[in-house]
Amino acid sequence: MRDKDNLENSFAFQLNFNKTFNTLPEHPKLTKVQDQIAKGFSKNAADELIVLFKQRAVEAKAYGEKNPVSYLEFEPGRYFNYIELLPRNKEMLDFNYEDNQYFAEDSYDIDPRNDNKCLQLSFFKFQLDSADQAPLFSATYYFDEEMREKEDAKLTVKNNDMLIALNQIIPDLNDRLKQRYKNAKKMGQELLNNQAPVEIQQEKVKPNEPCPCGSGKKYKKCCA
Repeated sequence: MRDKDNLENSFAFQLNFNKTFNTLPEHPKLTKVQDQIAKGFSKNAADELIVLFKQRAVEAKAYGEKNPVSYLEFEPGRYFNYIELLPRNKEMLDFNYEDNQYFAEDSYDIDPRNDNKCLQLSFFKFQLDSADQAPLFSATYYFDEEMREKEDAKLTVKNNDMLIALNQIIPDLNDRLKQRYKNAKKMGQELLNNQAPVEIQQEKVKPNEPCPCGSGKKYKKCCA
């Protein structure tokens, strides 16, 4: 919401199609007035407006599936969920264990400069309402068999049994994850190539400050 008279009063929130709203993570907390405005706008939104927003959401999703680079931002060291990277890929890592349905999510460090040859696997129990569901456990999956065995040895018996169940349902799991690893690194390279260059600004050294060369002398009597 934008305040034309005072831009500092502008704020954002998530409008849900059931005419409720949620605050956004990493955004300033809404004031009481802003909260009332968001609640009133959401509750009283015209049905035609909701239909329009639904159409735009479908269009945005379709565009994002074709052009994930348009909304992804390269962040060194961050692990990206594979479905987030390539939303058009519908191949799930789901399996059954003790008569219950589970699934695993694979996440990758997409930095092409980091040839880490591993990924993060997070395990979830399948639930109809899975929003904000915390993983049952997470583990590092190494492509090197010896390193993978050492990592698996750290798991509890139950968690290790779940990992075994996943491998039994997907016999080519290792090969499949290797291909997804390659795809993730390829996406990382594309994002890195599209990243705007960072301009490094060096602060000018004042004459009486220590010289940055490390001599211990004042700058004006050394490298000025």
